[in-house]
Amino acid sequence: ETCVAFASRRGKHIFASAMANGGLLSFFPLIQQFTTQTEPAYCGLSTLVLVLNALAVDPLQNWKGPWRWYEESMLNCCLDLEDVKESGIT
Repeated sequence: ETCVAFASRRGKHIFASAMANGGLLSFFPLIQQFTTQTEPAYCGLSTLVLVLNALAVDPLQNWKGPWRWYEESMLNCCLDLEDVKESGIT
């Protein structure tokens, strides 16, 4: 078996074992930043947003109100977001 469902009994056992052995150090900073992509072709941008926010990289601008978090629309720097919507970034 190469894939195990996260919510399955075995998946929960693997997770608990990793937690008990200190193997989940990066899991919690990443999971608290989990976001779904706002466009079908934004998988790469959404992943980058998740990682930048998990690493607490300051976007040097406010997202909404006082919050300084990355959001996909802030990554309109290297490629136009309309182009990314059409073909993605991979």
